[in-house]
Amino acid sequence: MSKEKLIQLIKDGREIEYIYNNKKYSITYGELNGKEVLSFCEYNKETTEVTTPEELLNIKKYGVSVEEMLASIQEDNIWIF
Repeated sequence: MSKEKLIQLIKDGREIEYIYNNKKYSITYGELNGKEVLSFCEYNKETTEVTTPEELLNIKKYGVSVEEMLASIQEDNIWIF
């Protein structure tokens, strides 16, 4: 998935789940201290909250950024809600 497509999906309020290296990740939305945030996590693990798509793309798990993960996986391993 391209950076541009991901940013558009986020702007549209879409939630995203995907599998990378046999681990499931999710991008959802929430509120923290009265502010809307994007939440990112490995499924059922601690979340990381950010406020912009650009911050989201730069989050790293196991030394790989969200942008790098999504750019390297096949579309059949991404679910958009």
